[in-house]
Amino acid sequence: MVIRNNVADLKITARDGIQFNLDLGRINTPIDNDTLLADLNNGAGVTISDDDTNNDIKFIDRDGTEYEIDLTGITTVGGLISRVNLETGGHIQISIHADGDKFTVTDTVGGAGNLKVLGAGTNNTQTAEDLGIPNEASVAADSFDGQLIPNSVQDARAVTLQNVIDRINNATEDDGTPNAGRIVASIAADGVSLLITDTTGGGSNLIIEGFSTDLSQPNAARDLGILTASPGVGSSTVDGNRLITGLNSVLVRNLNGGAGLGGESTLTITDRNGGNDTFTIDELGSLSDIISQINSSSNIAVTASLNSSGTGLLITDTSNRSSNLTIAGNAADDLGIRADVAANTIEGTNLQLRYVSEATLLSDLNYGRGVGTGVFRITDGYGNVADVNIDSDALTLFDIIQEINSRGLAIKARVNDNGDGLLLKHDPNNASPVETGEPFVAIKVESLSGTTAADLNLLGEADAVGEDIDGSHERVVTLAISDSLSDVVGKINDAGIPVSASIINTGSGATPFRLNFSSNITGRLGELIIDSGGVDLGLTTLSDGRDAKVFFGSDDPSQGFLITSSSNSISDVVPGVTIDLVSASDDSVTVTVTRDTQKIEDAVFQFVTTFNDAIGRINDYDSFDVDTEERGPLLGNSTTARLRSALYRVAQGLATGVETQYQRLSQVGIRIGAEDVLTFDKDKFREAYENDPQAVENLFAAFKGSTTTTKEIAPGVTVNVTEQTFTVLGFGDLFDQLLDGLTNSIDGTMTLADQVFQDQIDLTKSRIDAFDVRLDARRARLERQFLAMETALAQLQGMNNALLSLSGNLALTQSLAIRRR
Repeated sequence: MVIRNNVADLKITARDGIQFNLDLGRINTPIDNDTLLADLNNGAGVTISDDDTNNDIKFIDRDGTEYEIDLTGITTVGGLISRVNLETGGHIQISIHADGDKFTVTDTVGGAGNLKVLGAGTNNTQTAEDLGIPNEASVAADSFDGQLIPNSVQDARAVTLQNVIDRINNATEDDGTPNAGRIVASIAADGVSLLITDTTGGGSNLIIEGFSTDLSQPNAARDLGILTASPGVGSSTVDGNRLITGLNSVLVRNLNGGAGLGGESTLTITDRNGGNDTFTIDELGSLSDIISQINSSSNIAVTASLNSSGTGLLITDTSNRSSNLTIAGNAADDLGIRADVAANTIEGTNLQLRYVSEATLLSDLNYGRGVGTGVFRITDGYGNVADVNIDSDALTLFDIIQEINSRGLAIKARVNDNGDGLLLKHDPNNASPVETGEPFVAIKVESLSGTTAADLNLLGEADAVGEDIDGSHERVVTLAISDSLSDVVGKINDAGIPVSASIINTGSGATPFRLNFSSNITGRLGELIIDSGGVDLGLTTLSDGRDAKVFFGSDDPSQGFLITSSSNSISDVVPGVTIDLVSASDDSVTVTVTRDTQKIEDAVFQFVTTFNDAIGRINDYDSFDVDTEERGPLLGNSTTARLRSALYRVAQGLATGVETQYQRLSQVGIRIGAEDVLTFDKDKFREAYENDPQAVENLFAAFKGSTTTTKEIAPGVTVNVTEQTFTVLGFGDLFDQLLDGLTNSIDGTMTLADQVFQDQIDLTKSRIDAFDVRLDARRARLERQFLAMETALAQLQGMNNALLSLSGNLALTQSLAIRRR
C-alpha cells in the first residue's frame, strides 16, 4: 500500500454524514504555546544559559535599537514569546508561523534600517540557531520567517495493520472533533481482513474511498480491501477483502502480475475416466485454496500441486485411464492450465506472481540489496531529455514512478505487466505539452551519478523506436537444440543475471559432466527459481537460499529475539555495530561494545588539514615578502581572493536545510582560529557525536534535491530545461558544489581564470611570433644591406687598386720622360 507523508490517504464518510480524512504517513505535531523548548529540534532542545546574568539572544530593530534577552527559566514556547515581548516592550515580537513548524520575528516599530537577530552571551549565536531565527545578514523588512524546526512529538508512519486501525479509531474531523467510537476499525472474525463498523446510526451510506478516482493510482482503501463501490453501502459494516494468505501460499489477486483472474471464476476439470467437476474460484482467496478445492473433490481422480519450479500449477490424473484429461472454464487460461490432452499430467504456465508493486519499499528491491540514490537521464521517443534525481526521501517504487512521470516527457512509468519490475513506456499523452506524431528515436536511460538506474535495471536503450524499457528482474535465456554445455554456460553467464553457471566434471560414468548454477545473492533472497519450460534439465537443489539466524538478548529462544540476515554479518541490531557470525553454535556469546569515533575523527581531521593546505597554497601564490621584496606569482589576482573568500564563507556558514541540532561546523569543534586557519577541537567533536551522532552525520552528509525540466520564459511560453535545486545539503556536498562551481569545465571560476591566463599566454606567444617575424624581416634587410655594403666595398677596393695601378704607371711615365731629357 502506498502511503504518503502529510497527504490524506483514506476518506471515510459515516452514515450520519461525518467525514474523516486520514493521513497514514508520518504526521508532525505542530508547535503551540504549550510545546516544550526541550522537544524542539527533534528533542535536542534550545540552548539557554542557566545564569540569569548572561543574555542568550540579541535583537536589533529597524530604528537601530538593540535588545539583549535573558531566557533563563523559560521552558515553553509560550514563555519564550512572552519574555521577548516583555523585554522589548513589544517592539520585537516572536510568533508561531501558521504552518506550526517555525517562528516569525516581527518589528512592530519600523524604521529605515534592517531587522537583525544576533548572538549574545557565552553561547553566542547558539540560541538563535536553535530557534531557527539567526539573521546576521539582516532584512530590510518588518518581519521574516525562520527556518523549519522539527518537533520531536510526531505520529509515526503506519507500518502495520494495527497502526492503520489505531489511526482510524483515533481520527478527528477537520474541525478537530474526535472520532470517539463513531467509526470503529478492527480485525475481522476471519483473522485475515479488516472490519469497519459505523455506530452513528445514520440513514445514509457508509462510504470508504481513496483520494484518487483513478484506480491505477495509489488507493489506500482498495489496498486495505475496504474500498466501497459507489455510492457506498447501506449497512453499518464493511467486511474487507482477505489481506493475507496461509503459510506457503499467495493471494489469487497477485497472480498474472497483479491482474488476478480478471473476474473469471469458473474452472471445469474432466479426468481421463470421464469424471467431471466444476469449481467456483474465490478471486479474493489464495492459491492454496484452489489447490485444496481440486484435491478435495470426490468426483474426479485428479490431484493439484505446484509444479517443480514453483511458478505454476501441476495437474495430475490418477485414474489410469486412456481418455483425455481436459481442463476448461473461463478461469483456465488465467490459471495457465487450459488443456485437452491424452496425458496424465498438465504442467501449468508461469502464473507470474507479482512481487513488485507501487508500494514496494526500495530497500526490498534489487534482490534485497536496495536501490541507491543518484541521478539518471531519460531520453523519450521525440528526443526530449530530462534528469531524474532520486534522493534518500524516496521510500517506495511509487516515489520513483512519480518522479519520472512528473518530468513532462512522452514516457509513462508503471509496474510492468508481470509485476516484477518497472516499465518505461512511450506515451505522448504524458508529455507536457502533449506530443504528436510517431517517435523517431529509441527511449534511453543513462546514469549521471549513483546506482539508481542500474539498481532498477533500467540502464540502456530500448531495442527499437517505439518499444519499451522493461526493468524486469526475470531473465529469459534462449537455448538451441545444438547448444553444447559450454554454450549453455556462456549464454547464462552473459545474460546479466546474478547467477553463475559452470560445468562440473564428476569423473564417473559415461556422462560425467553436470551443469551447476550458483546464486550471487546471499541468503533467502538469493533463492533461484528456474523455469525450464518443457525441457527437463534434471535439476536438483543442492543447497537452499537461507538467511543466517541468531538469538539476541538471551540464549533461551523463548526470551531472546530471533535475528535474521541474508549474510553472515548482522549490522542493524546495535546501532553502529557489525557482528560477524563465524560458525553455528548452541552456546551463548557475550559481545562487549564500546563506541569508537577514531576513524570519524581522523576523517574530519583530514578534511581540516586539506582545507588548510588549500588556503596555504593560495596564500603562497598571493604573497609579498617585505624583507626580500619577493612577490608571489598571483599577488593581487582577484581570482585567488574570491577562491579564498568562498572557502571561508562555506566553512563559516550554515548547512543548507539541515534541521537537526548541529547546523554549523563550529558547533562540532571546527572553527577558524589564529592566522585564519581551520582548527579542530577533538574533545568538542567527540562530545557532539556522543550527544547526537545522527545530527553530526546530517551536518556533513545530509542531501536532498529536486530536478525541474520546464521553465516559463514568457507568459504561456514554456521550454524544456534541466535545473537541479538542492534543498538539503551537508557540508560534504556544500564543499563539493563549491568545488564543482570553481572547477566546472564550462563556466567554473578556475576554468575561466585559466582561460584568461591562457589567453594572456596565447597573446604573449602571438606577440613573440610577431616579433620573430619582424626580427626575421629586419635580419633579412640588414643582411641585404650588409651584402650591398660588402659589394660596394669590394667595388671600391677594386677601384682603389685600379687607381693605385694608374698612379704607378703615371710615375713610371714621368720617370722615363726625365731620363730622355
